[in-house]
Amino acid sequence: MGRRFRELGYIEGKNFVLESRGLGEHRDKLAETAAELARAKPDVAIAAGSESVLRALRQTMGTTPIVMVAVDYDPVEKNYIAGLARPGGNITGVYLRQVESAAKRLELLKEALPHVTRVAALFDHATRDQFRAAEEVAAKLGVELVPQELRGITYDFPAALAAAASAKAQAVLALSSGAFFPLRDRLISAAHSHRLPVIANPNYAEAGALVAFGASFSHMYARAAEYADRILKGAKPAEIPVEQASQYDLIVNLKTAKALGLTISQRVLVRATRVIE
Repeated sequence: MGRRFRELGYIEGKNFVLESRGLGEHRDKLAETAAELARAKPDVAIAAGSESVLRALRQTMGTTPIVMVAVDYDPVEKNYIAGLARPGGNITGVYLRQVESAAKRLELLKEALPHVTRVAALFDHATRDQFRAAEEVAAKLGVELVPQELRGITYDFPAALAAAASAKAQAVLALSSGAFFPLRDRLISAAHSHRLPVIANPNYAEAGALVAFGASFSHMYARAAEYADRILKGAKPAEIPVEQASQYDLIVNLKTAKALGLTISQRVLVRATRVIE
């Protein structure tokens, strides 16, 4: 995102100040962090990730324009905007329909590793719709899902993955929760400790996911910077259509495949937009 702002002519400390906050594991500090950002009186706020981020900023920012990068919720269904074409109010941005991607990831996992018949599905309260979509596809693929729902303030990935391994899961489908994202290294490490390959969204590829599929988050964040630029130049968020993610990646990590002693089907390899070796 910062790179796109620079490309648009914004120079940190000269004509632009970017106040960013990362919560990591400290999701309990979200309301406090949102209030802190609101006190800085920004010209525009960017709510990236989970619905909880947008909810907290909406509650504290008043009429300040907000650009969302919605990755695990439907902003229309949740009543944050009136519609994609004319959002109304002070919120606009980019929206990723994760439900379809969740189903596609399970299909790709089965294609990549045809022998897999039991898959652990990691999800939380924000991704139950993704889990339901994966359940429907699993039945058609002859795959049994082993549900592992993460709850509470601190997600215990080691315990969830240990339970999945005890249930004889052969792979892990990590559904796209904004709360999982900052903990992806821990998630992948816990899975690999049980020699379980992971399929997830593209942000997990470098962390060691065997197969990663979904919208390019870097492209979504770049688009968020462009939305913010339009608002800073006078555009009204109520009149800027919300854009659905359109650029998708399929990444195969052969380094992980080698470490886990797995062979990826050529049917998936030839379609990969990127291969990590």
